[in-house]
Amino acid sequence: MNIKKKILGITIAPVIILGLISMFLTTTMVRSAMLEEIEEALRGTAAATLAAYDQNTGDYLQTSNGDIWKGSYNISKSESLVDRIKGNTGMDVTFFYGDTRIMTSAVDAGGNRILNSKAGDRIVEKVLQGGESYFSHAVSIEGTLNYGYFIPVYQNGSTDEIIGMIFVGTDKQEKDAVINKILGTISMAVCAVMILCIAIGMKLATSMSRNIRSSIEVVGKVADGDLNVWVEDKLLGRHDEIGDLSRVTITLRDAMKATIQEISQNAKRLLDASELLGTAADQTNGTMDHVRMAVNQIVENSTEQAQNSQNTSEHMRIMGENITETSAEVELLDDNAASMQQSSEKAAETLNNLRNINIEVERIIGEVQEQTNRTNDSVQKIHEATAFITSIAEETNLLSLNASIEAARAGESGRGFGVVADQIKKLSEQSNESSKEIEETAKTLSEDSAKAVEIMQQMQEIIMNQSASMQDTQKVVEEVIAQIGSSMQSIRQIKESTGHLESSRNEVLQAVSELSEIAQGNVDSTKKTYDETEEVVDTFKQVYVSAEQLREIADELVSSIDYFKMQ
Repeated sequence: MNIKKKILGITIAPVIILGLISMFLTTTMVRSAMLEEIEEALRGTAAATLAAYDQNTGDYLQTSNGDIWKGSYNISKSESLVDRIKGNTGMDVTFFYGDTRIMTSAVDAGGNRILNSKAGDRIVEKVLQGGESYFSHAVSIEGTLNYGYFIPVYQNGSTDEIIGMIFVGTDKQEKDAVINKILGTISMAVCAVMILCIAIGMKLATSMSRNIRSSIEVVGKVADGDLNVWVEDKLLGRHDEIGDLSRVTITLRDAMKATIQEISQNAKRLLDASELLGTAADQTNGTMDHVRMAVNQIVENSTEQAQNSQNTSEHMRIMGENITETSAEVELLDDNAASMQQSSEKAAETLNNLRNINIEVERIIGEVQEQTNRTNDSVQKIHEATAFITSIAEETNLLSLNASIEAARAGESGRGFGVVADQIKKLSEQSNESSKEIEETAKTLSEDSAKAVEIMQQMQEIIMNQSASMQDTQKVVEEVIAQIGSSMQSIRQIKESTGHLESSRNEVLQAVSELSEIAQGNVDSTKKTYDETEEVVDTFKQVYVSAEQLREIADELVSSIDYFKMQ
């Protein structure tokens, strides 16, 4: 996989997965919360209705005509109470005496109250027999499904005798429509965010891949020896890692160009010096041939030549020392050339380290991207929790308002609405729990941001390593320059030694001239001088060969530098 596919993989895949998980969790949590809210609202209304009936003193009883009374209050004629509750809450209220509906706000298609119908067996078992409050997701009233809540009604002052139950219901279809609308809105928002994140990820991945590929092409040209490369101005103007890479590439190009130009100049100087050395050695070799011929003629000179022959031997010894010194200098020049090669290898190794550091920068960029995605996810969670708290707050305000209205109308008898206040308190507690969720999400966001800062510090350290590597490269270049200077110094010493050799040669010629005026002398000494002259000729031939080798090395160095194109 190329880097574009990898970036898309680490950005789009988590967005899709987190988006689907968020949609699933949000749908489940919101639906559950809405159902709990409906249940709480029904429970509160049922409790308030029961409190309204219980505020009448006396026992529940049934008269001979079938009416149900609570003390002096006729429950069977409490139409105004149930209608008022329905008008305030929008919920149908029913009073069951036993399992029979004896008062309700629910009406049939003809507008008649639905009375004397029986409760289901499940409800009777749970409420009348088990004494439990019961919430049902599907209570049918004349074919219309309702969310319903049942609570038992106890005889006055008794905790064991259940005489009936209170039922509060609300239209299931209407509530489900509201829930589905909220869930649909949330799902659309999540999908929109997912699409936006995917589009941004694709754009960023394409841009980064294109820019990195452009930088790779530039570095590839430099590797092929083309130093006449340039990076686009828009890449140089970027303030991110890609911009840093582009600027470092240009800096590397300029540094290599300056270094190679200087090495090229010194190599050409070295080539010229080696040619001069070869020419001087060749000329000296020719001159020594003449000397050898002259010494050959001395064989027939007189015996007085002995003293002059000693002088000639001394001068020849000096000449031998100079030749030895010349050979040593040539050897030193060869060692310097080897040092130059080692310095070049060090420069290549340093550049390779710089490349590895750039690879490390790319890896850290992927980590920064991953942390940014996690931060975005945390922000989304905060948004969802805030929306949930807002929903609960609205319902809390509505219940509070209803409680205030009922309390004002009921006057002294409004004490039963204390139950409603308890429900408001529970809703407030739910708001607090949502606030805790926001705090936890904010904490996660803070930790992710801290980690992002830490990664940026690592990036800074890597950039510092890049600078250190560039300093190493500069040091290697300085070493190369120093070695070239040393080579030039060695060449000058060779010239000086050649001058001494020339002086000694002149003295030899003078001594030979004196020997020619004397009678034939010591033939053995003359032959020895002749042999030593042969050795000098051979030595100068070696100097000439060494000069040729030095010139070949300089030619190879110039050819290697010509690999780089700087014009």
